[in-house]
Amino acid sequence: MAHTLSRARFDAACGFVEANGRPLDAALLRHRLGRGSAEAVMVALIAYQNPDGGFGHGLEPDMRSPASTAIAASIGLRLLTRLATPARHPTVVGAIEWLAGALDRESGVWPIVCKEVGLAPHAPWWTWSEDLAANWNGFHFNPTAEILAHLYRYRAATPAEVFACAETGLRQNLGETELLEGAYDLKCAIRLAEADDLPADLAKTLEALVRRSIAAHDPADDHASPFDAAATPSSPFADLVDGRIEPALTTLVDSQAEDGGWTWNPDWNWGFVDKKAWADAHRDWRGQLTRETLETLLAYGRVET
Repeated sequence: MAHTLSRARFDAACGFVEANGRPLDAALLRHRLGRGSAEAVMVALIAYQNPDGGFGHGLEPDMRSPASTAIAASIGLRLLTRLATPARHPTVVGAIEWLAGALDRESGVWPIVCKEVGLAPHAPWWTWSEDLAANWNGFHFNPTAEILAHLYRYRAATPAEVFACAETGLRQNLGETELLEGAYDLKCAIRLAEADDLPADLAKTLEALVRRSIAAHDPADDHASPFDAAATPSSPFADLVDGRIEPALTTLVDSQAEDGGWTWNPDWNWGFVDKKAWADAHRDWRGQLTRETLETLLAYGRVET
């Protein structure tokens, strides 16, 4: 018999998100459950958007700066795509305008963060430096591949020269990449591979790279999950992690905390940088992780009806 989350524990998790999560995560969960509107999610998301069109303000919880960054833009676009937001919506227009200005035209990538992240507390891995690109695989996949995934949806609203520059850079990088070893590079590549309207040749090359990389990736990597490759049973890469899904679902159900929420590896902690900022980020992460865990269990039919 499939291991399922009881209705009482499901209700406890929903209550945890409502009581402890960000308004954004609470609105997303209500919308997923048919209890809230897409408009309410938009209101919550817009709170993270700057006048320049970019996103900041802790949309990526480990980065508390209000400054617009490409990693926050990738998250914002992910949510706009999830809501099927039309290209003419001012939030989409602003995000694309910011991305057009932030693109590195020489390399065709979006640098993941900017100097201004230092204006507020942040996790050490988000510290800006001159050699940041070397530490993030040149930004070729994280965040550029995911940003492109969403811009394919909004191609008609994206300046042609921006799209051409980023796509040319991606094609070159694909030709030079045999394997994606980093978990976050792989996650971004998966999101691009799952995007609609990819050119056939690019889709074929990218799919082959993603499949090789998923097959080779260490299943013990704390930064990865089989649900990255198979967010739902119908995901195109589900066959590569089929044997890992059932144990992972059981672990999700069994790892719920008494308070109704979920957490993660306790080694993920940057309280030594700023105790209060980490406490805020930790709270935000738990709300997001709890929402995402519930969405996964629902997608796999593992919540008691």
